[in-house]
Amino acid sequence: MRRGGPKALTASKLKLTPVSYEADVKSALNKVVLKEADAAVVYKTDVHAAGSKVEGVEFPESVNAINDYPIVLLKNAPNAVAAKAFIALVQSAEGQKVLSAAGFLKP
Repeated sequence: MRRGGPKALTASKLKLTPVSYEADVKSALNKVVLKEADAAVVYKTDVHAAGSKVEGVEFPESVNAINDYPIVLLKNAPNAVAAKAFIALVQSAEGQKVLSAAGFLKP
């Protein structure tokens, strides 16, 4: 399985021989959920979202494989008021609480 893995594999210096390459992380994780695969390299947030259907295994090198998710207001946003409200929500204590509960790290 691939998606979610390239950055983690590079950070860990692991070399794997995948049985299949999936189009995205969700597809790779779904193969594990359906027991069509023994394992997949996916994001911690996806393992968290799958709940008890899968078991995640962390490895120390993963700290070097963190993705950034920028949030910005587009210069010509068609609904700038709603966009600003969304950004404020994400940056608020409540928004950060929701993101943390989903397995995301704080910026």
